[in-house]
Amino acid sequence: MRYNFPGKTLIDLMIDLPFALPTAVAGIALTSLYSQNGWLGSWLEKIGIKGAFSPFGIVVALIFIGFPFVVRTLQPVIKDLDPALEEAALCLGANSRQTFLKLFFQFSFRHS
Repeated sequence: MRYNFPGKTLIDLMIDLPFALPTAVAGIALTSLYSQNGWLGSWLEKIGIKGAFSPFGIVVALIFIGFPFVVRTLQPVIKDLDPALEEAALCLGANSRQTFLKLFFQFSFRHS
């Protein structure tokens, strides 16, 4: 990542966690978290969402396993973007979120 900010190391650790866990262990951990007796599952059951063994649980598991691949693939692309583009966007009044989205989508569609 281009910039340093508080908690950057913690975020990097959380992104790399699925790489360190075997898939079976991740599945068991997610199932126990999202089951009716789990930390998150008991809360979800109160609002009518079934966590474990449901399409919602499958989506959560796929995001948990796939998200690190997406982040680590995009990280060098974002790092290589010209800083002058960010400065120009800042001068034109864009906030950091607008700058990121605009540059990311323009770069993505130009190189696809």
